[in-house]
Amino acid sequence: MTRNEFLKTGFLGLSIGLGALVAARCKSSTSPEPTGDTKTFTSSTDSGHAHTITINKSEVETPPASGISRETSTNSAHSHTFAMTQTQLTNVKNGGTESIVTALASGHTHTFSISKWY
Repeated sequence: MTRNEFLKTGFLGLSIGLGALVAARCKSSTSPEPTGDTKTFTSSTDSGHAHTITINKSEVETPPASGISRETSTNSAHSHTFAMTQTQLTNVKNGGTESIVTALASGHTHTFSISKWY
């Protein structure tokens, strides 16, 4: 084998090896985050505590005409009423984010940032 042939063969092998390495690095080694039928959101911290609310995927996919309304988790011996309109749920379905302020309880409110999770 001549020096020229040796260099061509070596360059070809190096090129193939680098191509395989680049292709392997472009592949994702992590799994996508699982998507569930429900999502629990945590409110802002106000008066030294926060609350949670769970929303069903079906409520976002097919927003009820009357919207949704429920109580948050209980913390510091109280809960808050959380409500979203059909329009707000539809906005979330379409990829938007809604800032929802709870009803006043124990002299304060909390804010939830609701966005599509699936």
